[in-house]
Amino acid sequence: MPDTYDYITLMCRLKAAQARNKELESGERYVKLKELHQKDCRDYEHKILELQTEIAEAHKETIRVRNYWFQVLEDMLLEFEAMQKKVERKLKEMEKRVLFAEKQRDDALDKVKELRLQFYKTAARLEEEQGKNLKLRAQINRDYENSSIPSSKVLRRKKITNSREKTGRKPGAQPGHKGHSRKKQEPTRPAILLPPPEEVLEDCAFKKTARTIIKQLVRVRMVLDVTEYHADVYYNSQTGERVHAAFPDGVIDDVNYDGSIRAFLFLLNNDCCTSIDKSRKFLSDLTGGKLNISKGMISKLSREFALKTESERRTAYAEMLLSPVMHTDCTNARENGKNCQVYVCVTPDGKALYFAREKKGHEGVKGNDLSES
Repeated sequence: MPDTYDYITLMCRLKAAQARNKELESGERYVKLKELHQKDCRDYEHKILELQTEIAEAHKETIRVRNYWFQVLEDMLLEFEAMQKKVERKLKEMEKRVLFAEKQRDDALDKVKELRLQFYKTAARLEEEQGKNLKLRAQINRDYENSSIPSSKVLRRKKITNSREKTGRKPGAQPGHKGHSRKKQEPTRPAILLPPPEEVLEDCAFKKTARTIIKQLVRVRMVLDVTEYHADVYYNSQTGERVHAAFPDGVIDDVNYDGSIRAFLFLLNNDCCTSIDKSRKFLSDLTGGKLNISKGMISKLSREFALKTESERRTAYAEMLLSPVMHTDCTNARENGKNCQVYVCVTPDGKALYFAREKKGHEGVKGNDLSES
C-alpha cells in the first residue's frame, strides 16, 4: 500500500501542474514572461545608452588629448627647428673662426720660417765672420814664439830667455816613476821555455827561483790563401744536358778575388793615399810576385763600394734632410785629373756625407742627390 508521504507529494505536484497548465491555457504565463522580457529589454537599452554615452565621452577625451599632444609636438618641433638653426649659425661662426685661426697659424708659420731662415743666414754669416776674425787675429799675432817664423824676421824682437829653474836632477826618468813600456800582446802559439845556461847545469849551487822573465817577439806575416773548387760535369745521354754542382757565392770566374784583397787595395789607395801602381806593386811584393792585380780592377773599387752603400747613403741623406740644421762646407779636390769641389754636409747629431761637384756656391749645392754623388 503506497506511503502517505508519497501520496501527499504526488497531490502537490499534480496541483502545481494543473495550475501551470491553467496559466498556460489562459495566457497569463505568457503575459508575465512578456512583461519580464520587456522589463529586461528596457534595462538593457538603458545600459546600452549609458555605455554609448561613456564611449562618446571617452572618444571626445581621446580627441582632446590627441589634439593636445599634437599641439605639444608641434611646439617641440618648432623649438627644435629654432635650436637647430641656432646651432647651425654657431657652427658657421665657428667655421669662420677656425678658418681665420688657420690662416693666422699659416701666416705665423710662414713668418717663423722666414725668421728661421734669416736666423740661419745670420748665424752662418756670424760664424764665418768669427772664423775670419779668429784667422786674422791669429795671423796678426804670429811671431817667432808661436809659429815657424824665425826671430830674425821680426823687427822688434826681444831676447829669448830660459826661465826654467835648475833642480839638479839628471835628465830622463826619475826614481819611482812608472815607465811607459810596450804593450804585451796575446800569444798566438805556445810559450817557448829557454833551456838554462851551461854554467847552471854544471854548478849545483844554482837554485831555481820563483821569478820568470817574459819577453815577446812580435811579427806580422801575410799568407796567400787559395781555395780551389772542383765540380764534376755529368752528361745526360738522352737529353744531351750537362750539369755540375753549383759553386759558392762570389765564385764566378776562373780566378776570383774575395773581399779581403779588395778591401786591402781600397784602403791602400784611398785611406793611405797610395797610387794604384804602388798599391798593386806592394801586394805583388808581399805575395812573392804571385798576385798581380790589374789597374782597372783597383780603379773601380771605389765605385763598387759606393754602389754597395747606396741604400745606406740614401737613408742617411733622408735623415739629414729632416734635421733642423745642416752645415755645409766646401773644399778643393781632384777627380780623374780635374779640379772639383767636395761639399761636406754635417748635422749636429754627427752624420756626415760628401758630395763631389764641378762648381762652387749655390750652383754646386743645387741637385744635391745621392744618385749624382
